[in-house]
Amino acid sequence: MQQHINILIDRLNDAFRGKTWYGISFIDKVNDIDWTIVNKTPFESANSIAKLVKHCMNWRYFAIEKLNGNATFDIELNTPQDWTEITITSQKDWTDLVTELKRTQQGITTILSTKNDAFLDKTVPGKPYNFLYLIEGVIQHDVYHLGQIAIVEKLSR
Repeated sequence: MQQHINILIDRLNDAFRGKTWYGISFIDKVNDIDWTIVNKTPFESANSIAKLVKHCMNWRYFAIEKLNGNATFDIELNTPQDWTEITITSQKDWTDLVTELKRTQQGITTILSTKNDAFLDKTVPGKPYNFLYLIEGVIQHDVYHLGQIAIVEKLSR
C-alpha cells in the first residue's frame, strides 16, 4: 500500500511547487528572484539566497543518499558540506543551480514512489530516526529556509 507515501509526495510537491496555505511555493519564490541579488547579504549574520538554496540542496542530497540506502553518507552540521560557499556570477549560474534544485525534488519523489508505506517506519541507515521523520524534515527545512530567502530577497532589493 502507498497511501501514506502518496500523501508525503503530495506534501513535498505542494511545498516545492504547489499551492500552499502560507503563500508562495519554494520553487516559485526562487524562480522569481533576480540573479543579480542572490549573492547579497543584507546584514552581517545573514546568508545569501544562493547559499540558502545550496544549503537546502545539500540536505536534499542527504535525503536521496539515505533513501538509496547509503549508511555512510552524512553531513556534519555547520561545515562546508552543510553550508557550502557559493557565488553566482551569471544568469546561467543561477539557472543551473535552480535546475539542480528541481532535480533533487524529482529525485526524492521518484525514489519515494517506488516504496510502500511500511518503508516509512524503517530506520534511516546510520541514523536514529525513520524515513517518515526524514521526509517530513525535508519539507519543514525547505519551508523554514523559504522564509529566510523571502526576507533576504526583500532586504536585498
